[in-house]
Amino acid sequence: MNAPELLPLATGTATLVGAGVAGVVAHLTTRRTTLTTWRAKTAEWQYKALTSFYDVALGAREALSHRRGDSRRLIEAWRRLELTGPEGLVKWAKPLYAAALELTHCNDLRGWRDLVEEIRVQQSHLAYEAEREGIPDIQAMEAESAATSLYQLLHDVHAGARKDWAEVRKAADAYDDAERRRLGLDTDEDPGGMWRSINALLRSLGDPHEAHQKRAAAQLQFDEAGGKFTFEMREWLSGHNPKTAS
Repeated sequence: MNAPELLPLATGTATLVGAGVAGVVAHLTTRRTTLTTWRAKTAEWQYKALTSFYDVALGAREALSHRRGDSRRLIEAWRRLELTGPEGLVKWAKPLYAAALELTHCNDLRGWRDLVEEIRVQQSHLAYEAEREGIPDIQAMEAESAATSLYQLLHDVHAGARKDWAEVRKAADAYDDAERRRLGLDTDEDPGGMWRSINALLRSLGDPHEAHQKRAAAQLQFDEAGGKFTFEMREWLSGHNPKTAS
């Protein structure tokens, strides 16, 4: 085969080789772009999971009162972080998650706050009843006096001061008895409806001092874990925050 005959073949071969090289280059470029996009999206997902978890955890520390339902958001945020990573921060987040979850369960004091507020409202109501229409109501006055004594004791307990529980229960019994007399109820009669025994409610709430101590321990654990996690999180965000990436 002479040179003129070989020229078309060489040209075709060169074209095929060129097309193959171009295809490889295009594939590598596409792959590089895909990986870059994936890394960027992964960093974005990690950033969102990280900041979301941190915000929810801080909410557990800063809230004045908690309901058990609040733990749902914390659990969801933790699972998202555990799934997306970054893996290096998950291990630092785990102690913080445990402490925050414990705080969401420290809701015993809410019952005490509600009870103190309930007695305060009832005290005001009884004071009005005692002097309504200018005619003193002896039974309402007795109930109001018992409510005042109980409120003062409960307020001190709520504030964290150690009180003699026998004294608190005695005041609660006196209030219950005064309310029964005012309502015309027998001592052992269960009136049902809106009325309820304050002493029985006290027993169901438990010791508020134990709740204070449990909450204080959980807060201390949270602060220790939170300090370590915050440092590690800032280190990670300084190089991976998608909002500041160029």
